Amino acid sequence: MIRLSKMLILTGCLAIDPAYSQEVPESFVPVRSNGMGGAFTAISNDENAVWTNPAGIARVRKARSRSTVHIVKIPNIVVGINTNSQEFIDGISESGNEENAQGLSSSATDLADKPLWSTLSMFPLMMLDLGSMPSIVGAYSHTKLKAVIDSENTDQARTEAISDVGGVWGLAFTNRTNRLNFGLNLRYVARYAYEDTLLVTELQDANTLQTRIKENSNKSSAFAVDLGFMWTFADFWFPTIGIAVFNAPLGCKDDYLNPFAKVREKVCGTVFTGDIANPDAVSTIDPTDIRVGISITPRLSRKIAARLSVGFHHLYIGSGSQNYGLSDIPIQKQTHAGIEFVTGNPLLPSPFSVSVGYNQGFYSMGASVRLSFLSLDFATFGRDISTSETPQEDRRIMAGLSIDF
Repeated sequence: MIRLSKMLILTGCLAIDPAYSQEVPESFVPVRSNGMGGAFTAISNDENAVWTNPAGIARVRKARSRSTVHIVKIPNIVVGINTNSQEFIDGISESGNEENAQGLSSSATDLADKPLWSTLSMFPLMMLDLGSMPSIVGAYSHTKLKAVIDSENTDQARTEAISDVGGVWGLAFTNRTNRLNFGLNLRYVARYAYEDTLLVTELQDANTLQTRIKENSNKSSAFAVDLGFMWTFADFWFPTIGIAVFNAPLGCKDDYLNPFAKVREKVCGTVFTGDIANPDAVSTIDPTDIRVGISITPRLSRKIAARLSVGFHHLYIGSGSQNYGLSDIPIQKQTHAGIEFVTGNPLLPSPFSVSVGYNQGFYSMGASVRLSFLSLDFATFGRDISTSETPQEDRRIMAGLSIDF
């Protein structure tokens, strides 16, 4: 447990070759939506609308609300770790001498299927009305650390350490009943990204690891735009459709190595520029992410309702030589579905909710509690990290905490 704590501290310190697995890229990972399988495009009704559907910025407050400030959340921290991390850390920690190194080599196949993954994020924010327009302003940091032993070169670990720091401003346009919403996000992102191999001995020393990553990482920045639409078109069960476009195509990158199609192509989205040490790194561009979803919310009783939602993420559009999104992402990695049981007004953030879902071929579960001055979120979900057609689950656990005003 102490080693796991040290790993999370290292992940936080990081906040200031091509892809090795076919994991779908994500800019930020909200806790609550992942508990429901990520199927939030047609639900998006809390502060995570920035990351799920910008149109949902309008749905945090009641229709025709006269309040100027709706909510302030600090520090709004999220931590996450995968279930294989302890075994991975134990394995590399015991490889400090020749005898243990030989043992590590003999079990390399097992460790290659059990990567280390951790994340640490913060998103302090304020949601308010500017005139008659619901808005959000905030700063965020998001750091992800992932490493896996190379089964063919057991003294090396394929490593990804990506750290984003930036700010976001979003606003939404809504009708009188708050049932028809359009949203817009503007984001500035400064990114440190290391995607290459490291010696296992370098992973054992936090100072060496941090120095190596900072010296050999891509140091870049970008300006991103996200768009969203939501429409609840009836009162009975509140059927809602949602459409979102993250990383609108403000630029394109030639010869981008698509980790799914395994070919170089021109991909459009949010292009990062700056001091690029590894031009083939996946993180040099956040491809356009087109999402669609539909949800219904039948009432089970006077105080309890169930939200059912289905959505598809990372849809792909090709136009001539330009690609909006990544081609050849398997349909199971694009499909998200879930059900969330909520209390209170189903069109507003719920005081308490529990959820189950389907996410990239694996189950997910979550729970959220919103008290007067405190919000707590928990989720467990799977990610497909396979480099072949056979799914390989990486089970992950996340928790979030914020103080609310």
